[in-house]
Amino acid sequence: MVLKKIGRINFANLYPIFYCLENPHKAVNEHYEFTDGVPSEINALLRKGLIDAGPSSSIEYLRNPHLYNLIDGHSVSSFGRIMSIILFSRAEIEALDGKTVLSSYQAETSTGLLQIVLRKFYNLNVEIKTSRAPLMEGIMEHPAYLLIGDNALIEAASQQNNALQRYDLGTIWYEQTGVPFVFALWISRKRCEGSEVAELQTKLDAAKAQAVESFDSIAVKSPYTRQFSTETLVSYWRTISYDLTGKHMTGLELFGKYLRELGLL
Repeated sequence: MVLKKIGRINFANLYPIFYCLENPHKAVNEHYEFTDGVPSEINALLRKGLIDAGPSSSIEYLRNPHLYNLIDGHSVSSFGRIMSIILFSRAEIEALDGKTVLSSYQAETSTGLLQIVLRKFYNLNVEIKTSRAPLMEGIMEHPAYLLIGDNALIEAASQQNNALQRYDLGTIWYEQTGVPFVFALWISRKRCEGSEVAELQTKLDAAKAQAVESFDSIAVKSPYTRQFSTETLVSYWRTISYDLTGKHMTGLELFGKYLRELGLL
């Protein structure tokens, strides 16, 4: 089947890749149809076969490997701090034992990671509840709230949240395991023709190579300058690993192992 429909996560983390994938090549926009959504929405579209390929939560691939092929060489990962997967808490993390913690409806991989951090690394008995509430509304009723993506970046920069503890889950994972954490993977439905997947991978290879050399100029042109300084954007993008190497796969396999141990996979 022809690979036509591509999911596009509308977070700042993937903006450089999509900018370099689409803007220099008008033929890309003529060949592909892009569908925007947050990670949980793109996951569902891929699962249902409504789109053919795209960046998707790593937990979606781990849950349904029979549906997908990996597109080699591409991910959204971190070797430590990620800046946009933040647990905001009114108390020290150890004090969350026996409590209910909120997690953004946008998150799937990060919710699984939160379970691992709290239950395995800190040995806490915590219930996690999905929420669409803004941070300050949610944190009034619950002691902690996991936000991801642009919302996490915005709230982390807000002065009104200075009283809250902030836990970067990428940092905690790396300190505990010594391997990178893979938040998202580029995947395609198995029904897609191999030549079509290879063509997309070639375009992604070129886009990634251009993006990592052009963060400064991309930041100046991006719509995200309304929310973040160009310095913040560039620092954020340089924090992210967009590769998928053997080390990344080791981290992904460990994530899957821990999810299975906790009955989450």
